[in-house]
Amino acid sequence: MAIQRLDDTLVSQIAAGEVVERPASIVKELMENALDAGATSIEVIVEEGGLRRIAVIDDGCGIAANEVPLALARHATSKIDSLSALESVGSLGFRGEALASMASVAELTLTSRTRDAPHASEIAAARETVVRPAAGEYGTRVEVRELFARIPARRKFLRAPPTEFKHVRQAFQQLALSRFDVAFKLSHGGVENAALPVATDEAGAKRRVASVLGAEFDDHAVAVDEAAAGMRLTGWIATPGFSRGQADRQYSYVNNRPIRDKVFNHAVRLAYRDLLHNQRHPAYALYLSVDPRQVDVNAHPAKAEVRFRQSRLVHDFVFRSVSRALAAVEAKPHEARTVDLSPSPGSAAESPRPAMTPRGFDFRSERSGVSERAAAYRFQAPDDTPASTAPAAADHAPTTRAPGTREATDIAPAAAASPSAGEAASLPETDATPALGYAIGQLHDIYILAQNAEGLVLVDMHAAHERVLYEQLKAEFSAGTIQCTHLLVPETLSLSESEAATVESASEALSQVGFEITQSGPTEALLRGVPTLMADRDYLALARDVIAEIDDGARGADTVRDALDDVLADIGCKAAVKAGRRLTLDEMNALLRDMEHTDRAGHCNHGRPSWVSVDRAGLDRLFMRGK
Repeated sequence: MAIQRLDDTLVSQIAAGEVVERPASIVKELMENALDAGATSIEVIVEEGGLRRIAVIDDGCGIAANEVPLALARHATSKIDSLSALESVGSLGFRGEALASMASVAELTLTSRTRDAPHASEIAAARETVVRPAAGEYGTRVEVRELFARIPARRKFLRAPPTEFKHVRQAFQQLALSRFDVAFKLSHGGVENAALPVATDEAGAKRRVASVLGAEFDDHAVAVDEAAAGMRLTGWIATPGFSRGQADRQYSYVNNRPIRDKVFNHAVRLAYRDLLHNQRHPAYALYLSVDPRQVDVNAHPAKAEVRFRQSRLVHDFVFRSVSRALAAVEAKPHEARTVDLSPSPGSAAESPRPAMTPRGFDFRSERSGVSERAAAYRFQAPDDTPASTAPAAADHAPTTRAPGTREATDIAPAAAASPSAGEAASLPETDATPALGYAIGQLHDIYILAQNAEGLVLVDMHAAHERVLYEQLKAEFSAGTIQCTHLLVPETLSLSESEAATVESASEALSQVGFEITQSGPTEALLRGVPTLMADRDYLALARDVIAEIDDGARGADTVRDALDDVLADIGCKAAVKAGRRLTLDEMNALLRDMEHTDRAGHCNHGRPSWVSVDRAGLDRLFMRGK
């Protein structure tokens, strides 16, 4: 076939493939146009999942009658007019191709009215190019019918109406969370699906987030508000108790623009690294404000991805901001860890509960080593009679020894496993009572019952001890350098030319994390040493991954540190006391005191909560005291 110029209709339909993928794409583009027009109210009407009809109505500034035909032309926009404007664009749309793409694959009708116009103006792109007067309120109404009706090859790839509406709702919710000063409404098949009023304060904004992410998210939400280096991060993150099996409750925004960005997502994930299992995902709604000139929003056909000019700076800022918010909530009891024992709603007045603030773990302080702390517990070994057993699922792994420690259950038996009534009655109740109180007994040889000034504390002894050991191991490990174990026989790594050159240029960075690698050829390197803690792991695969990460310009050193943290977490889990072991009061109190001195003691290394509390008012309501 000879080279020929394509006609405008075919060109438009090809270009529309990048903009209009499914009904949700149309909803997204039209809602973005409405927000750019300064709308304070946006209504979305959908029929048959958007296959039959989509209408988006806003009360924005509207389009002048003489500009209505131009609005349907390709690459016609009022958002930018120069390259410098593109480099600092603040609007959601800027390419001027959305309406033209929709008109090429569906029947589109545009009705708009400005504040100074006596009436609205309307144009039907599929039938005519003449603008005619019409009735209409101030703002713009865009109606799209019979999507892909003229392109059967595209239409057959669309899903069933319920599935398409699910995608429409996701696009609607994503944009509804971007602007709390705008009211949103969504209807499907004549039934109102969502109505979100304007949020005038932080409480209203949080309610909107909870309406999208769920009421349970609201119970676990922690506010984030940090500013540094010309950036500000606000929003809400969920405590580890509200983790998900998939990343479906993650909403990130840059200058109110919904984005999917690997740098941003990795920073948040890294902040949760010690609190969530690898297969669990955090939930959050986070808003990053930054100079528009520091963000390239023209990096993706659907404008879903952005590129930061200083990605490392953004990564570190987001990571530290989220880490501080998580550390603050882990340093004191949070609402999500308080058990409500109300027999019925409103049965008793809520009494204020003073905040409990355990002291944070200071890596700079002089503390005994892991082996000494393990010996200090003197866990009681099982006697000749069978002890109460617990389900295997209560623990993460069978008991093994941590390097340099004695097995907890190898230590000689201690005194009584539970306190007497006189001991329990004599527990001090002063202002100096520790945050987690004093132990009063053990339940099923799994949970520690403690009494503090506010009420009752229940501790999962395995989860708590696991976190204590893990943080102590990390502290000891951070105090020195990563030890390198030299291989008896060097391993040969087959690499690309770029990766082999990276080995030579980044040898110092590799050695800092325990790898000794030298380039031996244009596409080969010799692995001579590996981190000691990884010596019995698949260090060849890890070495290749680290080199690839550094070659890509990513955080290669953290790849090794992440793997080492996993090893330390595994050691802490296996060395921690297991369910079915009876502890003395001294051992239980020692664990409580260590929890108060340990960072993130509210959760184990796998994200499970390690303790919950019940205040005295809750207990009084349970037994109807004062009635």
